[in-house]
Order: sequence, then structure tokens, then C-alpha cells
Amino acid sequence: MPKNNTYLWEIQWQRHLLLLLFLCLFLPITHASAQPEDTKLYTKENPLVYEDAQNLWPYSFLNDEGQPEGFNIDLVEKLLKELNIPYVIRLKPAQEAFDDLKTGKADLTLGLAASFHHAYGHYGRHTITLFTQSVATPKKNRIEIKTFRDLGKNGLKVIVNDSSLCHHLMLDYGWGENVVISRDMKKSIQQVSVDEKDQIVWNTLSLKWLIKHYHLDNLELTPVNMPHGEYKFMSNDLHLLDLLDKAYADLHIKDEIQPIENKWLYPEHQEKKTPDWQWVLIAIASLLLAVTTAAFVIYQIRLRRTMKTNRQLNRRLALINETTQVRIWTYDVNDQLFSWRDENGRVAYTYTLEEFSKRYSQDDFIQLKDAIKRLVNQYKDARGAKDMEDGDKELRNFLVVVSVLRRDKEGKPTVIIGTKKDVTEARRLKRLEDERTLRYWSIFYSQDAAIILFDRLGVIQDISPKACELCRCDGDKLIKQRVHINDFFKSKFTDMSKTNGFHAIQVVNDVRIEYQLKTFFNDSDQLLGIFAFCQKDPTNL
Repeated sequence: MPKNNTYLWEIQWQRHLLLLLFLCLFLPITHASAQPEDTKLYTKENPLVYEDAQNLWPYSFLNDEGQPEGFNIDLVEKLLKELNIPYVIRLKPAQEAFDDLKTGKADLTLGLAASFHHAYGHYGRHTITLFTQSVATPKKNRIEIKTFRDLGKNGLKVIVNDSSLCHHLMLDYGWGENVVISRDMKKSIQQVSVDEKDQIVWNTLSLKWLIKHYHLDNLELTPVNMPHGEYKFMSNDLHLLDLLDKAYADLHIKDEIQPIENKWLYPEHQEKKTPDWQWVLIAIASLLLAVTTAAFVIYQIRLRRTMKTNRQLNRRLALINETTQVRIWTYDVNDQLFSWRDENGRVAYTYTLEEFSKRYSQDDFIQLKDAIKRLVNQYKDARGAKDMEDGDKELRNFLVVVSVLRRDKEGKPTVIIGTKKDVTEARRLKRLEDERTLRYWSIFYSQDAAIILFDRLGVIQDISPKACELCRCDGDKLIKQRVHINDFFKSKFTDMSKTNGFHAIQVVNDVRIEYQLKTFFNDSDQLLGIFAFCQKDPTNL
């Protein structure tokens, strides 16, 4: 083989060898990176094992019945149900839970993202909550710890939870001599409360829960300015952590995480649920209050209206008394006393039964007493009587009206009110009016007077029998048909007020009638009507 060909063959062989070595070295690495690290399938037969601390109140703890409870428990259960992952929950001492996570006996827990936990598993991306630190001290003692550096004071002793954040930090800073380790914080805080000495530094919400739950009212919490811890999901299943992070973010968007936080971490923010029976009572009380308020408002409105009405009535009563000369008296049924009232309704004079009787004639007073007696027995009455007013010897006519003013609880009249009005002049005028009316109708319906009455518009209102006979007409029919004066006399009157004295001869129903018109007015010179006086045409007798 030529030398040059041998050289080329060696070079090609070397290239193939390098390619083969590259494939052998890098293909397994590429294949491994494409697979999820330690991916695990969870089934009912092989459920996810979640372990957590049994004494980390209020995050995870065993209740009085020995069952798991707390914020972590509710949160993990909700997330795993969302992901449809079967699970079991076990609570044990915190260090055992971390050891089980590291060895694969547990698949999930929650812990502080701190260097002393790195060896046990990986962390989720989301911080579930922050662990802040506070010091619990008896209220009567002076607070010695306010900042992180105070934990390093010479001679200071502070109780810390075993393997807690504060414990690790104090050891890292060389303050181990100040540490008093507690493996049962529930017992330690109760002892501090009983002895009223010593102090505890731990997670704020855990101390707060213990103080409230066990009513340690003589202790107080003071925040300590020191590094806080980020509390996250921990697992060696990276795919599981990705699923939990996504589900946690989705629940946060739906605002379904906050109720769990309020329940366990911030119960003071949780709305107190009012029992249904209390809502019913509140509704009834509100309704009664509304009804009472409405009744009170209505009562006040009616009271104001009544007072206003009474004032108006008093003014009207005074005006009526002044203009109509109506006098008012009251009669007390029990005391048998008559009281005259002034124009404002106040008592002016009081009379006994005998004294009051002297103001009336004997017969009229007997009638008045009978009227009062009937009224007391539930009858109403009004009487006309003759009275000698103010010693006037001439008997005058009065109209007396009596009615009940006040009754007792049983409805029996106790006070009678009477009004007395002088109707002497009115009755005289009435008699004159009656006499004039009688004379008018006597003339109007006499056998010799043919009279027709029209109103101010000229519409017939009445016609005497003589006029009906003379004009050969039906009076009732004319009135019903509202015949006009122009149609009756075939005239053209446009202004009824100017017909006074009009005289004419007109054929009515084939009869020549001579008639004369007379107008009459009221005291204000307003036209009231027209009289037509008729007779047969003398020239046609």
C-alpha cells in the first residue's frame, strides 16, 4: 500500500474512533436528561406519603383525638384532591419526617428553605408562608429580647425549639451557651406561664396559637427583629413539586388559599358565622324596630297635625263665636255643674243646676234636662228653647245643641257640651220670608195671573196654570224641554239684562198674546231672572 494512502487511512480511522467515543459518552447523558428525575406514579395501592411534624402548631399537630390537624394538613389535602393523587398522612417528630423524606419512606413534607434542610430534598418554587420570630415573656417581666443580637447577651438564657431556625442561628453565631433546648414547646410555654419567669423565642404564629388555645393570659408576645424563614414544599420528586406549584398558583388565583390561612393562621380575620336563629332574631328585632319607629313617627306627625288642627279650631271657634254669637257651655254629669266658656274655650262662669235653670223658662229647661238625660243614655238631641239672656225680661228664641264631649273608660258620658245660638232675628226673618214666599206663590198660582218665569239665561223655569191655559201649552213639557224665551215669544233677545219693560204682542199657538217682561236682580246687581206677564190681546177679544 502506498505511503500516502496509508496516511489517509489512519486519519479516517482516527476520525471514526473519535465519533464512536463521542456517541458512547454523550448519548446516555442526553437520554438521561430527557427523563423526569425520580418520577413516581401514585395509585390507591401505592399512595403518596405525606409526613410532617406532630407539634408545629397551628401548621401540623395531633389533636386531642390523635388525628392530624392544621394549616399544612388542610392545604395538602386540598392540593392533592385537585391533582387527583391518592395520599396518606403521617405526623411524627419533625426530624424523623425529614429523615423519611431523605430515605424515600415519605414523598412530601413542608420545611424551611434553609441550609440545614438542603440534604433532605428539593424545594418548591412558592413560599407557602413566612416564619417570623417573637419572644414570649410574662407580662410582669422586662422584655430583654427585641433584636437578633440581643440573643447573644452574656448570661442571657432563652428557650428555643430543638432544630428550629432560632436554634440553628444561635449555634451558627456562637451563642450556644444561651440556648435552652425544648423538645416539647407546649409544656415549656405552660411552665413559663406558671413560674412567670424565663422566655421563649420561636415562630410567632406557633407561640400565638399556644397562648390563645391554653388561655395563657399572663404572657405577651413581642416581635424579634431577626431573619425570617421561608416555608416551602419539600420532595425528591421534582415532577410532583412542579404539579404542586402549578395547583397552588391556580388556587391562589381562585382565592381559595386565603380561607385556609384565615382559619388557622389568622382566625381574627375570619368572619364569625352567625347562627341562623340569631339571624331570625335580628330580622324580627329589625322588623319590630322598624314598626315601632314608623308608629312613633306616625304618632308624632298625627300629634303635630292634631295640635295644629286644635289651634286652627280654636281660632275658628273664636271667630265663629264672634260672628255668629254662638255661646258654649259644658255640663259635668257627675258634679252636675254648668260652665260657660269664652271664645277660647276656657271656663268663664260656673252655675249649679238650679242657677242655670233660671236662665230658661220652666218648660224649656225641662226639655233641656230631658235632652241631656237622653244623651247620657246614648241618644243625641237638639232643642229649641226660649231664654232670658242677661236678665232681659223679653223671651228670645235660642237653638240649643247638646252632644258628648268626654266619656269615661267604660264609654259613659262624663261631660256634655252645649251650644246656644240666638235665632230670634233669624226666625223673624224666616217668618217674613215664608210670608213673602206664600204671597208670591199665591199670586203666581192664582186663577187670574198668567206669569212665566225665565232664568238669567232665558230658559223657562216655571209657568202658572193661567199662562198654560192662555197659551194653550203643557207647562211641564216646556220646562222639561228647557224652552228659551226667544223660541217661546219668537223674539231675538241677545242681552237678557236689557229686556226689562219690553212690551209686545205675539202669536203663540195661534193665540195673540200681549206680554210684558220684568227683570229682577240680587243685591250685587246680578241678573237673577225674568218675569213675563201675559194676557190675551185686548184688541182681539
